[in-house]
Amino acid sequence: MHANAHALSGAEDHDHEAYVEDNFLASVVSIGRLTPSMIRVVLKLDGGERLLPSGHPDEWVRLAVPADDATPVVLPVLGDNGRWEMPEGADYAPNRPYTVRRWNALTCEMVLDMVVHEGGVAASWAMAAKVGDIVGICNPEGRFWLPKGSRWLLMLTDITGLPAVGRVLEELPQGFRAVVHVEIPSDADRQEIGELIKTVADVEVTWHACHGLRPERPGYTELSRIARAITTLPEGPGYIYIAGEARAVSECRKHFRDALGFDKRRIDAVGYWIEGQARV
Repeated sequence: MHANAHALSGAEDHDHEAYVEDNFLASVVSIGRLTPSMIRVVLKLDGGERLLPSGHPDEWVRLAVPADDATPVVLPVLGDNGRWEMPEGADYAPNRPYTVRRWNALTCEMVLDMVVHEGGVAASWAMAAKVGDIVGICNPEGRFWLPKGSRWLLMLTDITGLPAVGRVLEELPQGFRAVVHVEIPSDADRQEIGELIKTVADVEVTWHACHGLRPERPGYTELSRIARAITTLPEGPGYIYIAGEARAVSECRKHFRDALGFDKRRIDAVGYWIEGQARV
């Protein structure tokens, strides 16, 4: 269940600690609709005191869900050869990456906010899940890293990056300037600062209700159009974090690098999904 987000670029000069694999069974302790397009799942991890946070506020885990009602999730086990492998006769459960919205080390409870969409393996599970259901979780890894001396942060994501936005904003220092653009399917999917997102940073959020299929245009996302409408950046050194559909994210990165001349080493662009492909 090792996670690899599709990373397109990065603030490369930060230390990468080696990923330590570990796997956990987790039970659903609560589940409910957060907004029309998002379900909040709270999981209690068995053995969760072993979990190693990545230190990155955009960290993600792989969520393994049962293949069907008759097949429970089976975790890989650490073999004598030092490798994690599936027990004989067991198959890997279907799994997808999700941002850790919150982690409580004292209670070993993890909050995942999952975007609801038709046909998604994990989304379909979430829409039918109930308290007591058992899933698999691995140790998290992440990318977000605010370079030293940064005076501001720009975050540009579609709804799949909204859980990372929420967690990053909640972990920013008092008064730190953050400019945020989030593409959502509808105005009802906003997560207002002070309500669903608690932050002491100086945050300005613009919501763009244009995500998803629309009869008047191709594709699911207008992230690159939203990026092109950003023609000035705050003064001084900053950091830009972009997350969403991989091709759109790449176009956004090019805009900030080429059109605005922003230092590419201070841009992290993470493709969370690829249009036309299952998100793996």
